[in-house]
Amino acid sequence: METQVNFSSYSNLFHGVARLGLLLGTLDLSWPCVIPYVAKFSEELNAYQELSLDGTGTTLGLMTHGTGKDFAFRVARYMETHSIDEDRLRRFLVRARFFEHCSLFFKVEITSEGPIEFSYYFRQRASLEVARAWLIDTGVDVESLALLDTCAQVLQKKTVHFLAAAECTNGDSVQKVYFSQPEDGKAWERAYQAGQYVGLTEDSWHPLKPHKAVLIHHPLFFSLAFANGQLLPGAKLDVQGVDPNTVEALMKETGQSQEACDRTRLLLELFEKGKFDYLGLRLRPNAALTTKVYAYRSSP
Repeated sequence: METQVNFSSYSNLFHGVARLGLLLGTLDLSWPCVIPYVAKFSEELNAYQELSLDGTGTTLGLMTHGTGKDFAFRVARYMETHSIDEDRLRRFLVRARFFEHCSLFFKVEITSEGPIEFSYYFRQRASLEVARAWLIDTGVDVESLALLDTCAQVLQKKTVHFLAAAECTNGDSVQKVYFSQPEDGKAWERAYQAGQYVGLTEDSWHPLKPHKAVLIHHPLFFSLAFANGQLLPGAKLDVQGVDPNTVEALMKETGQSQEACDRTRLLLELFEKGKFDYLGLRLRPNAALTTKVYAYRSSP
């Protein structure tokens, strides 16, 4: 007897693919670049799908999340087919097993060259001890670990929200630690203080000053990145629920074109939302602020 497929149960996936197709066309990105990802993670994408776009409007991120050993092994196989080496795959699988294959997010970033970066995130409220072990496993030095502890103390956190890694096709590997912040009106003050320990100066924060009155009331995440055994100077803020006018103003102040601004608005329109779910702000010493916008859809 022929199996009957309930296509209505995949309505979120179909709508998501339509959104993705429109965005790919606008960005002049190749649809075949994302077909393997959509095919391998269709069940998860039907439940949760997130798109992100960098400040230049040229790098698209596609993310979903899942739970269980099968999902983790599919993530590993997908990365393997895109030239992520055995050592990095083994490290991912060991980490997934440690976290019991739970609350795993997986993202691919795509440019005109195709998929270039694969990121995985474990949302586990891990202790600082676990975060240190995560970093020590990749050879992060004592000085950088001390800076992690200092930032955690300033941010008043004894746990981390996400532990993550970005694996690139060129062999680069970046480890990331995310801290959440309570909505107590002092999160930005703590983020500023923590930023001083990782190389940020008054000039680093200057582009945000005109928007402080708006942004200061939004929840945020503060994250640090590590590569080649050291902390990468600076920090990233992910700010929740930011309106498109504020995003566009920030993008223009950092030299982005109107075309790039229009592409970020298209992302918002495709999700039929009035605000971006998150605005990413990368602050680095002696470097321009960079932005990234995020929008997601999850099933009830």
